[in-house]
Amino acid sequence: EKLREHGVFETLRSDFLVAFADWDFDPADLPDPFPSGPEKSPSSVHIWQGYEDKVIPFQLQRCLCHKLAWIKYHEVPKGGHLIVHYEGVCDAILKSLLLGEDLPMYKPKAMVTEP
Repeated sequence: EKLREHGVFETLRSDFLVAFADWDFDPADLPDPFPSGPEKSPSSVHIWQGYEDKVIPFQLQRCLCHKLAWIKYHEVPKGGHLIVHYEGVCDAILKSLLLGEDLPMYKPKAMVTEP
């Protein structure tokens, strides 16, 4: 509900500020925050991306996930930038995070990573 109160303009504005800011590092160089070992963490990093997102291109997320293989990538086939408002997507996100259930409909059909 807070996302709806925040408004689409403010949500997109804050996304653009983060996306185009100077980060002082390359995100593709990030180490796995949950490395495997004797006491493997059940935690993981997930990216949920709308295939039809006009703000953040799916190709960018696919490329990042290809370089950082420890990220679990999910793609909403007809999703735009505000996929959390789409029916069923929040449930799918929670099931993936909490139960490890990944619906086949959110697996990308082709992982083309380089143009």
